[in-house]
Amino acid sequence: MAQNGITIQIIGVEEVQQNLKDITIEKLQKADEAVKQAGFYIQGEVQASIAGQRAEPTSVDTGRFLNSVTTTFPAQYTAAVETNVEYAKFLEYGTTRIVPRMHFSNTVIREKAQVKEMIKEAIVG
Repeated sequence: MAQNGITIQIIGVEEVQQNLKDITIEKLQKADEAVKQAGFYIQGEVQASIAGQRAEPTSVDTGRFLNSVTTTFPAQYTAAVETNVEYAKFLEYGTTRIVPRMHFSNTVIREKAQVKEMIKEAIVG
């Protein structure tokens, strides 16, 4: 978990996790790879949001926040898109002086169906 930052984890869709119990090793490997690809996809979408290329206001001054967004894989079928920039939570949720920009939260909401489809396609074919 990112220290003093924001962490969004894409663990998978519940129905996909249930289906994983009954499929071949090859499909399990494909599902894990799809989760990794989905993590990188979400990272790119969060970065596009921060850069002002999505509905949220731009959050780029020096580029530190934009360049701090990373994807890690803490467990099988798990991707975490996160930042360790200490002021990220203020940009995400706002303060009395900063309007919330919700780069991480809105991206997950906006791209949930796409991520679900990426994982489904990897498993089902």
